[in-house]
Amino acid sequence: IIGIGSLFILRILLSGPIGIFGGIITVIVESAIISSYLFVLENVLTYGRFRIRDIKNGFTYYLWKIYGVIFLFFIINLVLGLLSNIIGSGIAWLQVIIYIGAVIFLNPLPETIYTKSLDTWESVQSSIEFIKENWFNWLLPNLVFLIVLISLSFKSFGLRMFLFRIRGGILTYAITAILISIIMIYRGHLYKILSGSTARKRQFMRKM
Repeated sequence: IIGIGSLFILRILLSGPIGIFGGIITVIVESAIISSYLFVLENVLTYGRFRIRDIKNGFTYYLWKIYGVIFLFFIINLVLGLLSNIIGSGIAWLQVIIYIGAVIFLNPLPETIYTKSLDTWESVQSSIEFIKENWFNWLLPNLVFLIVLISLSFKSFGLRMFLFRIRGGILTYAITAILISIIMIYRGHLYKILSGSTARKRQFMRKM
């Protein structure tokens, strides 16, 4: 989402009026694709099923909520850009801190969007509160997932050579897509479990 927001800002800053309109349309399309993906995940988690029609029905289901999140990042980046022009390179560290904070505290934002009936700002707040309460139980498995995905990237020389031998360019993408889907389903289940209790409650239950 952060990457899409940055792309949106770049298009607006470097384009004319037609480019601005095209950039807005592009972000709406990207938001619709993300909305469809999250809607499919919600149905897999809730009903344990995948239907082709869920892809179509999902394009508008979370569209404006996701668009609102992207617009929020647009405003933040715009403000940081203006401060950078005023202050200079000294703002770079603040940008890094904000981006790292966003990666950490907004990590469960996709799950927050499709499991809770909240508006854009409430979803952001809920995501932050969730991480404050469950940072260890949430971030640790996601760190493991990240390491696994990196190990399966083309930077992994051994796997890359193996896949090239079997013409595995397409296979690599297929494996990665399947793995990401499994990870996202796991994240959805984990989010529901952690959201249904607090760290104190879980600690109390372990002592009983």
